[in-house]
Amino acid sequence: MKSAAVVNFAPEKGSVEIREIDRPDIGPGDVLLEVANVGVCGSDLHQWTADHSWPVNYPVVLGHEFGGHIVETGADVAGWKEGDRVVSETAAIVSADNPMTRRGLYNLDPTRKGFGYGVDGAMTRFVRVPARILHHVPDDLPFESACLTEPCCVAYNAVVKNARIEPGDRVIVLGPGTIGILCAAVARLCGAEVAIVGLEQDRHRLAIAAQYGCEVIVGDAGPWA
Repeated sequence: MKSAAVVNFAPEKGSVEIREIDRPDIGPGDVLLEVANVGVCGSDLHQWTADHSWPVNYPVVLGHEFGGHIVETGADVAGWKEGDRVVSETAAIVSADNPMTRRGLYNLDPTRKGFGYGVDGAMTRFVRVPARILHHVPDDLPFESACLTEPCCVAYNAVVKNARIEPGDRVIVLGPGTIGILCAAVARLCGAEVAIVGLEQDRHRLAIAAQYGCEVIVGDAGPWA
């Protein structure tokens, strides 16, 4: 069975096109996921415009923010079954012997290969995913929202784990990109007073941040700070 896929096929600018690819084979520790929704990350765009800084295994299917239903499980997979609603982490291949992996920080393994650049990603119908990086999605959470789990985790790690924002804190976020807006939203959930700063051309993005209860600032944030 073949499916359409968004493929980054070469390092030159604009080397992305729709191609037909075969349904992936899975290994004993993998599942085959039928993709329901996939997000477009800034890194996908960087590979399209050829201004990225990471090695890419061409040709490769783009997409690492995704969720869907399991349609097949490998022989060694336990705890997952056909029909389960899931999202995936991004580190498809890591070294079990790397010091960072052994500390649980496998996202920092310099040899890791992620979806969309190291292995085929999810901008297609079916994607092979190691069962170890799957997470359940509640039945009442639409995949359109669930596929944003990965960037939400980036924001959570920055705001909660590292910055340790607490109720009553005053927080300024510089730049209303996807991660900036999500950081602002998470800071609000932590009980902080939040302002997000952008430029005149960012007003449509700032309007999104305002929906999360953030103060929006165009230009100088000095008076608010």
